Amino acid sequence: MYTRIKKFTGILLCALSLVPMACKDDIDPVITELTKSRAFAPVGLEARVRNQVDIELSWTANPDVDQYVIEFFQDSLRFSGDPISTAIVDDIPTAGTITYTESLSGETRYSARVRAVTEGLEESNWAIVTARTDAEQIFLPLPGENVQDTYATVVWQPGSEVTHLLIVPGNTLVQISAAQVAAGEARIDGLSGATDYTVTLYNGTKRRGTVTFSTLKEANVTANDDLSSVINASEEGAVLILAAGTYNLGGKEITKSIVIEGQKWYDMPVIIGQFSCGTPVSSITLRYLNIQGQDDYGQMFNASASECNLGTLTVQGCEISGYSNNILYSNSGGTYGDIIISDTYIHDIPGGGGDGFDFRGGAVGSLTLENSTVANGIRTLLRMQVAADVAFRNCTFYRACIADNSNNRGFFRMSGGGTSLEVSKCLFVETGIEGSGGAIYGNWSQAGDISEEVSLNYRDNYYFNTIGLWEGEYTDPGEVDATEANPGFVDPANGDFTITNQNLIDEEVGPSRWRQ
Repeated sequence: MYTRIKKFTGILLCALSLVPMACKDDIDPVITELTKSRAFAPVGLEARVRNQVDIELSWTANPDVDQYVIEFFQDSLRFSGDPISTAIVDDIPTAGTITYTESLSGETRYSARVRAVTEGLEESNWAIVTARTDAEQIFLPLPGENVQDTYATVVWQPGSEVTHLLIVPGNTLVQISAAQVAAGEARIDGLSGATDYTVTLYNGTKRRGTVTFSTLKEANVTANDDLSSVINASEEGAVLILAAGTYNLGGKEITKSIVIEGQKWYDMPVIIGQFSCGTPVSSITLRYLNIQGQDDYGQMFNASASECNLGTLTVQGCEISGYSNNILYSNSGGTYGDIIISDTYIHDIPGGGGDGFDFRGGAVGSLTLENSTVANGIRTLLRMQVAADVAFRNCTFYRACIADNSNNRGFFRMSGGGTSLEVSKCLFVETGIEGSGGAIYGNWSQAGDISEEVSLNYRDNYYFNTIGLWEGEYTDPGEVDATEANPGFVDPANGDFTITNQNLIDEEVGPSRWRQ
C-alpha cells in the first residue's frame, strides 16, 4: 500500500553521558496521519456451510467502504477462469458483521474472494477463503405410512431436477418420470419385508439426497392377545412384533432374553405397565413402544432385586411417560450391564419420590442416553451412586429437574467413585425451578456431587432461559463448554421441539429428529 508521511513535529533529545553522543536534526519524524491510496481489504473473512449446499460468507463491516465485490469459483483457492457467481454488497452497516449466502451444488469444493471498493481509492486486495459443501438433501422427511412391507413412497421437493433413484440392497436403478419430477414423489415396488433400505436420489451423476428406512415386519402379537401370557410362552431370544393397539401388561418380570417391538414406529402400540428383572437375563430390547405408567407405577424398569443380572437393556425409538418417580431404578443389589436408550421421548414423570436414572445400589456397567428428549418433570436427572460410565449425547432437556423438592439435586450426580461422565451436544431449555421459600433447584451439579475420581467430558452444549443451572458445582457455563442460545422450538408445550436456530442445526445439537 502506498503512503505519504506528513511531518508534524520532531522532538530531539540530547544528553551528556559517559560515551559522547552528538545531537542530530534528522531523527525520523513521528507519524500522525496515514493517507492511503487503496481501500483496506476485508478483515475476518470466514466461510460456513449451511443447509448442506449454502455457503455463508461473513466478515467485519467497514463503514468507510462503499461496496464489497464477491466472486465464487469452483476450485481450491486457484481462482482460475471466470467466476461461477458474482455479487455486490452495498448496504454497509456502521459496525458488526456482514454476511452473504450463496446456494451452490453439493459435495463440491468452492473458493470465494471479497474485496472492498471505496470512491477515490484503488480497489482493495482480495480476501480469500475456501469451503466444501456437504451432500445435498432434497428428500423430505418420510411419513411413516409411506413405508409398508413390500413398497415405499419417497418424497422430495417438487419440481427439482432429478433423473433416477438407486436402491440398496440390490443396486437397482429406477428412472423418474416427468410426472414424478413435478409431483416430487415416486413409489418403489418389489421390496422385501423386514429389510433396511437406502435410497439415493440423483440428477445425472450428482447426488441430491439420501433416505433410509426399514420395511414393515409381520406382526405376531395383536391387541387381542394377553401380552403377559405371550411373553411367558416365548422362547429364549424371542422377537415379539406388536401390532398397533393397547396392551395392559401390568407389572411384568422379564425372565428371558427377548425383543418386544412395535410393528409401526409411527403408530406405536401402547403398553400400560412396568418391567422388572429378578433373575439373570442376557438382553432385553424395547423398540417402537409407547410405554405408560398412568400414575400406577413408580418407574418404567425396576432392577432392585439382588438376583437381577441384566446384561444389556436397549430402549430405542420409544415414548415413556406417566411414572411417578423414575425412568430406571435400582436401590439395592441388582446388576445392570450396559443400558442404551436412544431416539426416545421421556416426559411427565414428576419425580416426587425418586430420581430419573436412580441407581442407589447394585452395579452398573454403563448408561447411555442419546438422541433423546426429557421434558416436563424429573427431580434429579441422574443419581449414580455406584461406579459407572455414563454418557448423555445429543439430548434435549426441556422443563426438566423442576420438582419443588429438597432432594432435587439438579442434573448430574455421580457420587459412586467413578468412572466417567460425558455430556455433549445437549440442549437445556427452561430447566430448573425457584421453589417454595425461594430455594433454587436445577443445578448442573451440586457442589461435591461428582466424585473426584470421575473422568469428565463436557463439550458443545447449549442452554436457554434456565433457572439454577449455574449454581452449585459450576458457576460459569464455560466450565462445561455451554453457550447460551435460543433454539426457537416450534411448539414445546405440545411436544414439538423442532429447532429453528440455524446455528444449532449446523452444530448438530440435540436429537436429530428435531433438526429436520
